[in-house]
Amino acid sequence: MSSKDYRINPPPKDAGEEPLFRIVYAIDVNATDERKAAETAWQMIRAKDAFDPILMVLDADGKQTKLDLTDLLEFNKVTTGFVVQKFRKNNTGKFRCTYQEFIAGDDVQFENVKDESIEAPEHEYQQFNMTLLSSSQIIDRLGDVITSIDVGGEQSRQFANEITIMDKLLRDLGWLKD
Repeated sequence: MSSKDYRINPPPKDAGEEPLFRIVYAIDVNATDERKAAETAWQMIRAKDAFDPILMVLDADGKQTKLDLTDLLEFNKVTTGFVVQKFRKNNTGKFRCTYQEFIAGDDVQFENVKDESIEAPEHEYQQFNMTLLSSSQIIDRLGDVITSIDVGGEQSRQFANEITIMDKLLRDLGWLKD
């Protein structure tokens, strides 16, 4: 079913405690057919790196409100502080960093994604993670990931591109597959 005159009707008038709204999220997708387009759009909407939504909201009277949720769904918290690093001499006589810690100061700024100052949104405290991993630890962990997804069969075919990328990265880092 195809139509050049596409209209979205407002939601029905509802007798519930809160008004009923119809939300419209438009997305353009290249695909071979309608089903593939719908599947691709669904994956794009759910992706972690999806674009922030700009939505059209219709109330029961047909009033349209366009909302850009960019400023409402993400913010930056900029904390000024100090990094303390502990160095220890290794068996070759060189000092290597063995530990580091971030000590937060009192100066904290909040910004929207457009780098504009905003009031502090309500949010959960997130401790600072300054984990120090050696190159060999990173290689070992990435090696564990690739060996767990490169098991052959359908799973390996589904992740063939990712497996190739990780394999090349690990080989560049000096990892040799067992």
